[in-house]
Amino acid sequence: MSITVDKVIKREPLVINENATVKEAVNIMSRENVGLLVIVNNSGKPIGVISERDVIKALARGKDLNAKVTEVGTVGNLITVSPKDNIYRAALLMNDHKIRHLVVMDGDKLRGGVISIRDIISEERVVSRLAELAEAKPSEAEVGGAD
Repeated sequence: MSITVDKVIKREPLVINENATVKEAVNIMSRENVGLLVIVNNSGKPIGVISERDVIKALARGKDLNAKVTEVGTVGNLITVSPKDNIYRAALLMNDHKIRHLVVMDGDKLRGGVISIRDIISEERVVSRLAELAEAKPSEAEVGGAD
């Protein structure tokens, strides 16, 4: 049995327009208690993300809080999963790319939210399943996507 990404996501994605400032992003992240926002263009298409880490690194480099989110976040290279991908694939992607969040996309549409490492490790059934999969050599079906 495969546990899919859509079964683990805790909330809808929070988005911010590409013309917004870092200060606006920080306010949203603080108010909503999240570590990542999806940056969308004026058409609502996801074009990147801005995370707590992005903000900290930008401030350390002397960036102003009035800078646009696109100057600070990661734009153009979204690491994504499908709602029907299994959580083992999501965990592998996070590990491989050294990130804590994945944007959930269905084709080119934002679907279901953002899955975080916290979402994955907060449920005992998910951690147990990951442990089982890690002990066995994963097959292409397990790693590749939904069953």
